[in-house]
Amino acid sequence: MGVLQALRRTPGALKRAPGLLVPQLIVFALLVPQLLLQSSYPLVSTFYSLGISAVLLLVTPFIQGGMFGMADEALTTRSSLSRFVADGKANYLSLLIAYVLLLVVNGVIGAVGVAAGFGAFLTHGSIGTAFIGLAAIAGLLYLVVAFFVQFYGQAIVIDGASAIDSFKRSYRVVRGNLLATAGYLLLALVIGALSGGVYAGVSLLASADAASAAGLPTLSTPLLVVVGLLAAVIGSVASAFMLTFSVAVYDELTG
Repeated sequence: MGVLQALRRTPGALKRAPGLLVPQLIVFALLVPQLLLQSSYPLVSTFYSLGISAVLLLVTPFIQGGMFGMADEALTTRSSLSRFVADGKANYLSLLIAYVLLLVVNGVIGAVGVAAGFGAFLTHGSIGTAFIGLAAIAGLLYLVVAFFVQFYGQAIVIDGASAIDSFKRSYRVVRGNLLATAGYLLLALVIGALSGGVYAGVSLLASADAASAAGLPTLSTPLLVVVGLLAAVIGSVASAFMLTFSVAVYDELTG
């Protein structure tokens, strides 16, 4: 019931804080050149992608903090980009530490899974079976970690938790609301799949190679830019909605 209530509260929060679309729109707009370059200049597109990834690694915690703060305020009253800047600055370090810790943990789990996968491919018999089991355990562990710590950002910004305590706080909230959290995750996956499908379809038009492979007409450069910006708008709206929805769910689960 709390998840459905959170879903009903989300559109109103976005209406009271349209500025939530701005940070995500900027992020997706930065990805447009990569879409436009990947067919004609693949090497340049690759270097651009690497550069943007490095920038986002440093900027994402600030964006997370600002948007969580704005979304939390927008659930009850109007919010503005001044709240975004304030919460982004105030929670940057804690979010960055938690973000890097999570990247390291997931990286280790992923490395174990990949190594086990190669081991299963290269060996046979009981050893190969053991590698398959190890790869399955790594995959399951990744999902469990992602499930239980998914609210760490909300815990930092909304509850003022430290980087380490945010994981503990998220775990306690999820553990105390397993069915509701699973329902939220399922609903989020459905909404994400639908919006992701629309985004992918529009992005397909911005790639000459992909459009040609799908039997679609190749667009002129001005139209490619328009399509790329349209994809950025769709992506920003979907991302802002999902982030606000997650904050509303956290608010419902924590009372």
